[in-house]
Amino acid sequence: MSIHHEANQMREELERDRNTTVSVALFGQPGAGKSSLINKIVGKRVAEVGVETDKTVDATPYEVNGLRFVDLPGYGTSRFPKASYFSDFKLQNFDLFLCVTSGKLHQADTELFRELHKQGKVCIYVVNKVDELWEEGVGIDELKARKERDISKNLEIPVKTIFTSCRTSEGLDQLNTEIKNNLDGAKRERWLRDAKAYSARFLEEKKEACEKYVVTAAAASAVNAINPIPGADIAVDLSILVGLFAGIRQAYGLDEAALDKLKQSAIPVVGRLASNVVSYAAREGLMQLLKRCIGREALKQFSKYVPFVGQGVAATLGYVITSNVGSMYLDDCHELAKQIIENKLVI
Repeated sequence: MSIHHEANQMREELERDRNTTVSVALFGQPGAGKSSLINKIVGKRVAEVGVETDKTVDATPYEVNGLRFVDLPGYGTSRFPKASYFSDFKLQNFDLFLCVTSGKLHQADTELFRELHKQGKVCIYVVNKVDELWEEGVGIDELKARKERDISKNLEIPVKTIFTSCRTSEGLDQLNTEIKNNLDGAKRERWLRDAKAYSARFLEEKKEACEKYVVTAAAASAVNAINPIPGADIAVDLSILVGLFAGIRQAYGLDEAALDKLKQSAIPVVGRLASNVVSYAAREGLMQLLKRCIGREALKQFSKYVPFVGQGVAATLGYVITSNVGSMYLDDCHELAKQIIENKLVI
């Protein structure tokens, strides 16, 4: 296989990665906290949240990076009858569904859940606002078990229920993991990259997904060589690397406001890592990082990349350098995110 063919494959794979989308539909009664749940899943405010009870009268979409959420309106109403509901909202195109409740079960939600189950769709039952679940003299574990039995009885099928709280973040790691477990291939990796990590375990899986993205983007940058590196007989595509770095920051929730705050942290390692992430994000800083890597003898290690990008691409010094640069930036972002979780930093 020629290096030109391998190069085209890398470009196509990078484009597929960028265009992969995970589509999640939410349904449930007004006031169940669906908008808050979306915001917590992605780690940023994308859906408007208010204390007043919402009145969803149409499908409301929210999109961040490659994750798309749609808050569905009531099932079986005069405006959206059951007979045409699936076709009206193209439910066959969603990857999975979340049935979100925070109080009593409602017949419309129960019927939609059953219909989705009948059609083989993945539907996860979420009891939100678990921090408000209370009954005098009854422990929380018993209350949850009672709730789960009641849900399975009404749905007439055994259901795994996930209890969440947007106030305390309880259950959010379990929910994001359950969604991940019901996705495959590129969609699974997209979810791992762009859903917020609430545990060290999910954070490690996020890094693994990002590492695969680094391999693809680094190869595409090396073979699409249009920017020469001063002082070296090597050229790369800086725009691809800049885009890669931006994608890594997004994956870890490190936007400009968060990084500005983290740079001022009283924890020395946090401030240092945040400064690195910011300085290497600009083209000038990226070029300095590339020049630093040129002196390394990383070319001797090229064989480990062959299964991912092919013999021709892996053997180029440009690829070795771009992959090392991508890995270095990923390591800094990952370690910074790890510090945020371990020190319970609010950003």
